[in-house]
Amino acid sequence: MEKALQAGAGGYGWSGHAGDWIHAPKWDLTILIGSAAVVPLVLFVVWAGVPNLALNITVTALIGGPHVFSTYLATYADPAFRRTHKGLLLAAAILIPAVVIYATIHHFQILLSFFIFAASIHVLQQNAYLTDIYRARNGQKEVPFARLIDYGLLSICIYPIAAYKLVHSDFKLGDTQILIPDVFMTPATYYVVWGIFGVFLMAWLAKTAYEWSSGRLNVPKTILIAATTVIAFFIPAAASGERLELAFQAVNTWHSLQYLGIIWYVQKVRKEMGLIESPTIRKISGSGKATWYFYGTCFAITAVLFGLLLGLYAVDPLNMPFMRYFYMGLLSVLLIHYFLDGWFFAVSNRKGVKIADVPFAAPAAYRPTGREAPVAAAA
Repeated sequence: MEKALQAGAGGYGWSGHAGDWIHAPKWDLTILIGSAAVVPLVLFVVWAGVPNLALNITVTALIGGPHVFSTYLATYADPAFRRTHKGLLLAAAILIPAVVIYATIHHFQILLSFFIFAASIHVLQQNAYLTDIYRARNGQKEVPFARLIDYGLLSICIYPIAAYKLVHSDFKLGDTQILIPDVFMTPATYYVVWGIFGVFLMAWLAKTAYEWSSGRLNVPKTILIAATTVIAFFIPAAASGERLELAFQAVNTWHSLQYLGIIWYVQKVRKEMGLIESPTIRKISGSGKATWYFYGTCFAITAVLFGLLLGLYAVDPLNMPFMRYFYMGLLSVLLIHYFLDGWFFAVSNRKGVKIADVPFAAPAAYRPTGREAPVAAAA
């Protein structure tokens, strides 16, 4: 049996070669993949009847907010990145909050509808980014259309059940119904989505079976895609009505833990390569106590934002309920995070991308070999 398993996975069993993993098998399986275990834990809390506001605030304060502000440590707080991307950072900091504030006041339902779609794309794009790192780490030639199949499954897996609920006006964030264009309010929408999902799922299963039998299986990438697909597919069915947003908080918790791990590793690598200019950011980057300084800094910034929003609500200049102020502040910083990450995830794994210019290129370009040694550019 042991020999059969090794033969089926190219001679390295279920764990894969050590170099296939981003940091190390144990770390990847705990932080990036195994952290998916929080999804059923959060769902249990949802099904136990915890109030919406309590769970939303708790998740945002402990993990959602810190994951957002960790982006800022590698961008706005980095002198070198500010110098080379000043216009981009300034435009994002001014235009995105301005649009969010206007939309909160005048088009709140449209804003939340845009947010939920942007959030779903962001979560799935993050895992596509991770699959590209695993692909670069593994270095084996893949079967034709392998990347397209992986991307396709990751891009569609959250939508089959969600599309059915959207068409039947049963998709809400709190008491706000999420909108889709009228032209898509037809059963044909979810029939098409289900069909696309089925095609990509069958193609991925066939590809995975072939990779296994031919000794080409990329173990960490396969596990990540499988976990993402199962969780994303079923999460829209985990709750309904005003409680549906809490089911998505379960996915957000996993996503945020993954993301904090990514940024922690990115900053660790950049620190070891001498690419972090700020003494303060260097101090909170890397292993050991720096890990807690890193999280503590992100948590402290989140607490400051909460304090500002509570103060704003106390004054109540716009005559709005607290959750409007909450979303106004949260989405202002969150959509900047989405904007920057959308670019990072798209370009970081391209050949020739320099870590000094694009921080998220670090994981694919920094290969563990006992003692880690950098390479010049992303693979």
